[in-house]
Amino acid sequence: MKNITILTLLMAAFFFSCSPKNKLSKKEQKFWYLSVEKTPCFGTCPIYKIEINGLAEADKDAKRFMDELGLFKATIDKETFSELVSLTKTADWKNYKSEYLTGYSDLPSTIIRFSEHAGDTICIRYESTKAPIELQNLADKVDSLSTLSIWESVILD
Repeated sequence: MKNITILTLLMAAFFFSCSPKNKLSKKEQKFWYLSVEKTPCFGTCPIYKIEINGLAEADKDAKRFMDELGLFKATIDKETFSELVSLTKTADWKNYKSEYLTGYSDLPSTIIRFSEHAGDTICIRYESTKAPIELQNLADKVDSLSTLSIWESVILD
């Protein structure tokens, strides 16, 4: 009896971890969009923008103070993309302010843009650690993609 209970719990945990919260339907894939942009500071802060669509395709525009500059493309692995989707689905988008600023003009800003449906893009700008922790975690997850070696340079004609 004890083995059946453990097996049941393990199966429940498996199905819970594969819940639809981490996946997008075909319809959701069409409009799902997430970007994180880092703006300039008075120093050598990296300046870039990473955009991710519902098919786990990413674009990076590395502008200044990064190892490689220019336009890059990548495909985000399924696990990371599922984590990003989960973070966006659990965020309280309707109750966030549009800005969380410190008042110091020399700090870089982080700008998060998110959309689930056509015409519903949410834009939130924050400095330092002023934003809710959920937004900071989301931005940090996208930021971590910028240093991975998955990016392929885009050559413009």
